[in-house]
Amino acid sequence: MNELSMWLSANTSLEPVVNKFGELFARERMRLLGDKTIAEYVARLNRDSKEAMNLYQHLSPPETWLFRYVASFEVLREELQKRDRSQMIHVASLGCATGSEPFSIAATALSCGLTPSHIRILALDYSDDHLAHTRTGRASALAQRTPIPQWAANWLHPTPQGQLELDAQGMAMIDYQRGDLSKWKPDRAFDFVFCRNVAIYLNEQSKRRLGRMLDETIKPNGLVFLGHADSTIFTGTNMRRSEMDHAFAFCKHEKANDKLNPLALGLSQDPWVAPFIQSSSIAGKPAIAAVHKIISTTSTRRTDSAPASSAGVMAARASMDVFTRAQIAADSGHLVEAEKLLLAYLAQEPTAIQGHALFGCVQMAQDKYADAQRSFTKVVYLDPLNGLALLSLAAIAELGGDSKGAQRLRDRAARTVVEK
Repeated sequence: MNELSMWLSANTSLEPVVNKFGELFARERMRLLGDKTIAEYVARLNRDSKEAMNLYQHLSPPETWLFRYVASFEVLREELQKRDRSQMIHVASLGCATGSEPFSIAATALSCGLTPSHIRILALDYSDDHLAHTRTGRASALAQRTPIPQWAANWLHPTPQGQLELDAQGMAMIDYQRGDLSKWKPDRAFDFVFCRNVAIYLNEQSKRRLGRMLDETIKPNGLVFLGHADSTIFTGTNMRRSEMDHAFAFCKHEKANDKLNPLALGLSQDPWVAPFIQSSSIAGKPAIAAVHKIISTTSTRRTDSAPASSAGVMAARASMDVFTRAQIAADSGHLVEAEKLLLAYLAQEPTAIQGHALFGCVQMAQDKYADAQRSFTKVVYLDPLNGLALLSLAAIAELGGDSKGAQRLRDRAARTVVEK
């Protein structure tokens, strides 16, 4: 898959390491299209823009649902109610996928009594197909995975097909734009930006550019909402995590904090970490797209036509296994709950690779880099060819300023594809 990695590096903003999911997809496409070698498939990518987009969308899937991380929208609602309505409010949904995020933003604005004359919502995505779906104003049953807040329900109307359709006033708030975040230049400053679970798919250069662009684009009193695996993009900028619980909101600070050096935290004394330290440096860079799949791919995707009630969700959670409940808690932004569930799970299953991997993601989301490093190192100890954990360790090391060690880990992660 080295040729494919080189093509991704040269032609896209995606992380060029081809994980096992990308390799399996490429092999299946080669079989269907009749390409006998990876070189033939790469040649096809160069001449066929539709196939190139097909690969791009597979490697960065449009994972989205209504009111994902509901705490973010609770915070947005509180902030919108404070804003001066004589000034236009600008909000962006960057990487809007098939529209559930801008629909949620619009329903939140409507619940505050705002109209299209008060607020403009930019829905930006790299895919024309995604934007065409967003323009329908309809969210599928699959996008209804968590309860719709009561204050927003009046603005999302059930359809006979089991979808939810955004009120016409909400649709009138949304503007659409096709754009690649590795190159996109905004033409305005924003009061609020949602850019969640997008950076995890990007290569290192694009991550840094995105972080700088958001830092420059957000207004002084604005907020940027990220996903729990994205916060490393703001390393070296003026953006810092706000004090708002569970919202993953970032705001501007006058002075950047010093970089964390996880290697100075005495981790070499941990009995789990020592074996790995002896074989390679603990270092890294953010490239956790595949690790994020562990969190976001759950067994609880909704297929019914109506949003579940809170009581129904609680009953469903009670019947789930502990690990699945931890996944849902993590992806909903309830990190303390996820930690407690994972501690219980790992007490019973101390060698469960998926548990340690998810625990590492949850710890990184809370800036607990030493703990996250320990968790991902346990994964590597249990499975030396686990490229996901290697890339996550790379993320931590990059934060600690160990660029050479980070590169070694990225190289090691790339080799796991061949070795497996």
